Amino acid sequence: MIQIMFGKGSKFRSIVRMKCPQCQKGNFFKGHPYNLKKMGEVKESCEQCDLKYAVEPGFYQGSYYVSYGLGVGLFIVLWILKIIFLPNLTYLSTVISMVVSLILLAPLLLAFSKIIWINIFVNYDSGTQK
Repeated sequence: MIQIMFGKGSKFRSIVRMKCPQCQKGNFFKGHPYNLKKMGEVKESCEQCDLKYAVEPGFYQGSYYVSYGLGVGLFIVLWILKIIFLPNLTYLSTVISMVVSLILLAPLLLAFSKIIWINIFVNYDSGTQK
């Protein structure tokens, strides 16, 4: 089970490592998610298998839905952690901690939303190596 989830060819591996969904070797982004000059910039194509990342104009607009889901998931996790570890935290402090967490994790959520979005449409293919 773990080999299926984390092994070569799994979508989870491509997402976590932010690699090309087709060959899982080439980098997907031009820079690190927290590199503010290149934040969220996707490469034109994979340097290993030549997969064109921009499938069509406006392709990554669909990743906004994924980003929304990730943001909601983040708030749910923070709320559960608040209930378990800080049950006496005031409502205002909870809201402030959620907003600060969202601001700090926004570049990572943007990157994950784009890599998840392309992984929905592109499958791993071991025969695409140069």
